[in-house]
Amino acid sequence: MKRCVKCVLSERTPYIEFDSNGICNYCKTYKQFDYYGEEKLQEILNRHRNASGNHDCIVNISGGRDSSYALLKLARDYGMKVLAVNYQNPFTHKQAKENIRNITQVLGVDLVQFKLKDCLHEEILKRNIKAWSKRPTAAMIPVMCVGCKIIWRKILKIARKYDIHLIVNGGNPLEYTAFKKELLKVSRDAGLKSTYLNNIRGLLGEVLKNISYISLKHLSTTIEAFLFANQYSIGSRVIGHRVEVVDLFHFVKWNEREVVSRIKTELNWSCPAEPNSTWRFDCEISHLKDYLYLKTIGMTEKDDFYSKMIREDLISREDALMRLKEENKLHMDTVETVLNKVRLNIPELSRNL
Repeated sequence: MKRCVKCVLSERTPYIEFDSNGICNYCKTYKQFDYYGEEKLQEILNRHRNASGNHDCIVNISGGRDSSYALLKLARDYGMKVLAVNYQNPFTHKQAKENIRNITQVLGVDLVQFKLKDCLHEEILKRNIKAWSKRPTAAMIPVMCVGCKIIWRKILKIARKYDIHLIVNGGNPLEYTAFKKELLKVSRDAGLKSTYLNNIRGLLGEVLKNISYISLKHLSTTIEAFLFANQYSIGSRVIGHRVEVVDLFHFVKWNEREVVSRIKTELNWSCPAEPNSTWRFDCEISHLKDYLYLKTIGMTEKDDFYSKMIREDLISREDALMRLKEENKLHMDTVETVLNKVRLNIPELSRNL
């Protein structure tokens, strides 16, 4: 398989092109991320320090590596009084649940957890899997995450309840997958705010090609997912206009070795032996998405992620290739676990692949 000589993107990457030297167009247009800087972050944090002793900020945690590190930084390094908030995703890996317990206890921070009612997350996933299987396309694999797209409204309500005006995420700019934008006819180099609206246009175009995604029963939930998909979405900005939302790694340069080392040694954080990666193991649906991406376009989001790490001089190409060889292995037991939770099976998922 032909791969870019600079990064690790293969010829199966959507809309990829190679020049005469074997360098891909993704590399040629890539601009290294411009961090705002820790001094700017400190200014924001200082504005929200609460002299009355109440919580200064919320940190959203999933039990994964980056949100765990964000909680560590805010509570221990910056001395913020943090309220940890966790959505109890029914597809959370058991190790991630244990990590949440460990890190909140070690840091002595308060924890608020919430669920969606009436197995809503499971129902939405089942509906989207069945719709997707009728017309499999890599462009619509992100709809598997719609269940998590409706939680921002609830997080903002928690902020209002506790009178908190700052939310900090462990958002990593290297995770904004370029090829997913291209599949929706959005420029891979588009900024975060413009990507939100353009993604919606692309998704609506795909839905019109497969109206099985439209369900009257879940129409209000689908609309909510579009309105509150993230902090940049319209609904989040309207009801959260008094809340400042920042991503830690837009200010502080992400360093994988430091992140993993500190949370393991200071927070008793751990990850399972499989899938041989510390990235995104916390949600079992990520393994389902890997399966679908590999079956449709022969790659996963890790190909894109490690290519960005190469361009940011955070990893060598050789190391990235070795990682992909291990981390892009399918773990069908986890895929089957997800499907079992929504009363589906592999043949139903892949009948049209």
